[in-house]
Amino acid sequence: MTCSPARGRLRILAVAAGGLFVAAGGAAWTAVTTQLRHEDITVPPNADLLPGRRVLGPLSAYAQAEVIKRNAERGTGGRTFADISAALRGVDGDSDEARELRGHSASLATAASLRTSLMTSVLAYGVSALVAGLGTVFLVAGAQLNRKR
Repeated sequence: MTCSPARGRLRILAVAAGGLFVAAGGAAWTAVTTQLRHEDITVPPNADLLPGRRVLGPLSAYAQAEVIKRNAERGTGGRTFADISAALRGVDGDSDEARELRGHSASLATAASLRTSLMTSVLAYGVSALVAGLGTVFLVAGAQLNRKR
């Protein structure tokens, strides 16, 4: 028994979409990894996860982002942007304390920017894996549509 024309078209569509999704997911994963490789980032030894490893994947990017967060918090004595902003409103703008607070604010801003970039790569890895996984589901579904009953 052969499959119906509608079923055959659906199979072709599923396999084509699956192949496209797997290729797109793999290409996105490769693009993110290539960009991280060019940055030549190594997770520092004080990291809880993957110390000393190059940042070339989602776990190492996450580990690096966490180290940046921890170091920024330590550098500001645990103060947040809100804490620093409130403290700046209560001191003379030309004082040594104000200069120190502005330095802490700049450090937190830099850390936030770096963490955002790394977490964006973690998110991109997740989306690319999702797309490739969905493509695999389409490929399997398309292959099942080809089976005879």
